[in-house]
Amino acid sequence: MAHSQPASTTAHFRADLAALLLITLAALVFFAPVWAGGGWLPYGGGDLVSFLWPTYRFVARLLPAELPLWNPHQYSGAPFWADNQSGVLYPPNLLLSLLVDDLPYQALEALVMAHIWLAGVAMYTCLRLIRRGAPILPAPAAAGAIAFMLSDVFVTHQGNLNLIAVAAWLPLVFLGVWRGLEVAYREPAPSAPGRARLSRLVAALADRWVVLAGVAFGLGTLAGHAQMTYFTALLVGGAGLWRLGGAAAGRRRAQAVRIAGRLLLIGLIALGLSAAALLPALELTGYTARAGLSYEQAARYSLPPQALIGLIAPWVYGRGPRDFSGGWDRVEVGYIGALALALAVIGAAQGLRRRDGLAVFLALAAALSFLLALGGYFPLHRLAYAILPGFGSLRAPARFVLLADFAAAGLAALALQTLTAYGSVLWRRAGGWIVAVLVAVELIAFGAGIEVQAEDPRTGYDHADAVAWLQAAPDSPFRIEGATPRWQPDSASLHGGRLYDITGVSNPLALAAYDAYYWGVGQRGSPTYNFLGAKYVIAASGDAPPGDATFVPVYEAESDVTIYLNTGAQPLARLVYRAVPVETPEAAWEAIHAPDWDANAVVYVEGGPALNGDASSGGSLFFTVYEPNALAVVVNTSAPAYLVLAETWYPGWQAFIDGQPTPIYRANTAFRAVYVATPGEHTVLLAFRPASVAIGLAISGATILALPGAAVAFIRRRYLTPQSRP
Repeated sequence: MAHSQPASTTAHFRADLAALLLITLAALVFFAPVWAGGGWLPYGGGDLVSFLWPTYRFVARLLPAELPLWNPHQYSGAPFWADNQSGVLYPPNLLLSLLVDDLPYQALEALVMAHIWLAGVAMYTCLRLIRRGAPILPAPAAAGAIAFMLSDVFVTHQGNLNLIAVAAWLPLVFLGVWRGLEVAYREPAPSAPGRARLSRLVAALADRWVVLAGVAFGLGTLAGHAQMTYFTALLVGGAGLWRLGGAAAGRRRAQAVRIAGRLLLIGLIALGLSAAALLPALELTGYTARAGLSYEQAARYSLPPQALIGLIAPWVYGRGPRDFSGGWDRVEVGYIGALALALAVIGAAQGLRRRDGLAVFLALAAALSFLLALGGYFPLHRLAYAILPGFGSLRAPARFVLLADFAAAGLAALALQTLTAYGSVLWRRAGGWIVAVLVAVELIAFGAGIEVQAEDPRTGYDHADAVAWLQAAPDSPFRIEGATPRWQPDSASLHGGRLYDITGVSNPLALAAYDAYYWGVGQRGSPTYNFLGAKYVIAASGDAPPGDATFVPVYEAESDVTIYLNTGAQPLARLVYRAVPVETPEAAWEAIHAPDWDANAVVYVEGGPALNGDASSGGSLFFTVYEPNALAVVVNTSAPAYLVLAETWYPGWQAFIDGQPTPIYRANTAFRAVYVATPGEHTVLLAFRPASVAIGLAISGATILALPGAAVAFIRRRYLTPQSRP
């Protein structure tokens, strides 16, 4: 005979389903101008079209044939896997890349909308489960979830997919941390000798909440936005300090040890899952300008105090890019709706009065986050810059409003829970739902459409004839340079094939040495410029030539752009018979910037042997392989020489001459050179095999394999262990 579910369980299920439907409906209505109105995200294109679409298209072309470790299409070659913004291993990105070769732009728009919806679902889950004894009811949780998913960071950064993808996992990380550390307050299990004690220790630490926090944190890290990951770590650390402070106040040493152990385990799970991306990213950071920012750089895009009026009246200075009228860089203010903000204030006051630990923590987190968001306008940010490891590599302090909005949305849900517990029966039953709908209506009214445009943002890539002409041009490999906004900077990555650019879209993780070299070449046609091998320059039709008389038009079939041939462009590889050793890349800077520097006559190598030959020694070479992760050159030389490549230097490249390993020297401040000591014909192979990727993949693989073991341990501990022990 079938048994029916208890009425309370059925009612809760229906209420949860109604809440999830409301969250989904709010997201659908918010994005209706895109999926129903034919609009495009985001306004102005932003990173979504200029950086992320070419990035994901590059990955989709290479997988599953090979790993996209190096991108030869931009910046004269650049580490790709190590750039955490690429998000190669983030499961949604990875799945999309494996399933779709010719990745359409609409797929990225769908990911944006899906992650904002995910933020709402994650926040709802967090609010429903955050309290063990007195769960927040569905209607207040739905109100808090909608306030979070349509808060300022998500609305403002619809063009920054990896940022909102990391932020979407924040509620689940916090849920796992809060509940996992709460469990640590329980009395320790009876002591036992040897392996039994270790087994019980592992079981006590690795419960479901700890695993949830670690997995969610790891997935968010893989999405690829270092600043949002850092913010998540700050929230985890704050919750840990809060719990440790409580244990210390009660002199509960065993509990403090378990809390510290659980925090460590959360971190290990997150680091383990993301190690394949994180280790290469940490290696790359040391070679970028982000290795250390001045305080003025770190404080840029602070939240001005006068902008805080936008918390209740976003129309005062204009919220979207179209109508912004503030006299500062447009930044997120933290708007979650005036109604949700009022509820958050009530929730904070109630929590402080009742000494509710969760509410007090959220109120403190909201206050500190807003103060940090003020950046250079308040001393707390400078203090954090001075004492927190890694803080000095982050810009845009205004983004701290993400943490403030998360905490405020949680406080709003707590307040609504209390407010709907009293009054008439109708208010207790329907009041929460009415408020949740009103929160959604307000946020949609002041947020939907502000980042939507009617124009197709892909037009900067719409140069099919010019691209075909460049792909078919002889003497490949060579490089190009876009010299007009009509040509998207990352077009080479998007189209692939034989397109290789000396630059790309502005990237905070660009190699600092190459970035300095590129911006120091002076005018087009200089010796340092021609060394890069930029054979063709794309300019707007009707504009002045992009250089002097050495640049001549060779393609004008398209009305939009004209392609110029740089007659002074050098090949990407050359044999050089005179070498001057230098101790540092900076030591070669002045020499290569002399007006008469001849890259074919002399090379400045870091740590390599000196050579005193001259260009008359002759020799020849040609490429046999020019692929993303490898290149091969056949050289024929009559004397010892350097094979000098206009390819950026970076650790992880390995060289082989006729199959035998040989060093790669840093040359001309930012490039590669291989010493060919023996005259004759040789095959020189360069392969990109970074140890950081191999080690990271091994750690991530081991972590993934260990997670099912944790699940089995939890099941045995929860369901199979006898309730009574002898």
